[in-house]
Amino acid sequence: MNSIEFAIGMEMDNKRFYMAQAEKAEDSGLKSIFHTLAEEESIHARILKSKAETLPYELVDTYAEIKSIFVEIGNYKDIIKQIPDAVDVYRTALENEKKSLDLYQEMLEASNDEKDKKIFEFLIAQENDHCKVMEQLIELVDRPNEWVESAEFGIRKEY
Repeated sequence: MNSIEFAIGMEMDNKRFYMAQAEKAEDSGLKSIFHTLAEEESIHARILKSKAETLPYELVDTYAEIKSIFVEIGNYKDIIKQIPDAVDVYRTALENEKKSLDLYQEMLEASNDEKDKKIFEFLIAQENDHCKVMEQLIELVDRPNEWVESAEFGIRKEY
């Protein structure tokens, strides 16, 4: 199996993971986040497959949809916190995204073709955005566990 085939497999595994999480999520905001991430992983796989088959492809950034969801995050952050073991799901997703990020970084460094480099740079940017989403979800869920000092002492970051 070559690195492109491996990357396509990783993207499809991530898509299945996000679809499973969307099925489990009771909140529409979380469902939307997981569905959007699943769709992005599917787009990444199609881009890589088109590249492998030397077919035309378009590098489309759909991260704006997820950003708009986070604008409204205040409306459902309490629901996110109430999901049992949600932080473990988000950490698993973050690990998966970081693995994809590392793979694309390696592929970028190994590539000599400018078109291939553009693909890998695009995918790196996308995976970085996915990491940011997961980091934000982890912070929302896990922050109360990390807040060990009394809130009346010291300056605290809003969330």
